[in-house]
Amino acid sequence: MEQLLPALRWIERQTRTRTNHAQMLVGLEEGLYLRDFVCNTSSVRVLEIGTFTGYSLACLADGVRSVSGSSARSGDVFVDAVEINRELDYIIEEGLQRAGVSDLARVVFGDAVEILSSQTSRQQAGIAEEYDLVFIDADKRQYPEYYELVLPLVKRGGYILADNVTWYGRTSSHTDSKSSGINAFNLKVESDTRVESRLVDIRDGLCVIRRK
Repeated sequence: MEQLLPALRWIERQTRTRTNHAQMLVGLEEGLYLRDFVCNTSSVRVLEIGTFTGYSLACLADGVRSVSGSSARSGDVFVDAVEINRELDYIIEEGLQRAGVSDLARVVFGDAVEILSSQTSRQQAGIAEEYDLVFIDADKRQYPEYYELVLPLVKRGGYILADNVTWYGRTSSHTDSKSSGINAFNLKVESDTRVESRLVDIRDGLCVIRRK
């Protein structure tokens, strides 16, 4: 935590000055919630779908470091992220270094659906076959696809966290593609007997899903 907070401030400054989408940051409250969730569930194998400038990735990795006592990847301790925008790599890389978790976390650049769609593509990208925790915060239109692709990768008793599931209150009143994607995801999770879920009232809705 000693290194994390200054690193998060640095990532936020860089995001606000060098991108046009600072609103995509999860922010400190949710970032620390993610870190604490990792710690409370003793998760040491974490996958993130969509990391933007690495704010949430640094939080997740710091949680894994706290649980494992390590800042270096091993066969049992690792944090992976899939991000489509390679142009942000310089912010992600330095942010992870400042947080002291650059040896623990790894970013795969590319389309998450394509990477996760088959065992061959996962292996080529270095994606593991099992995770304790998956955090989804990418293209809202593809949430239902992400969910079906990552659920088999989550160990039984493990978790999926999905951000923006209330989508600023627009899921029931808007028909744009992002709102429709989030709404379809919520309906899918609600009716899925493979999992149990609850909504956490943080930012614009975080869905906590536990695989049975």
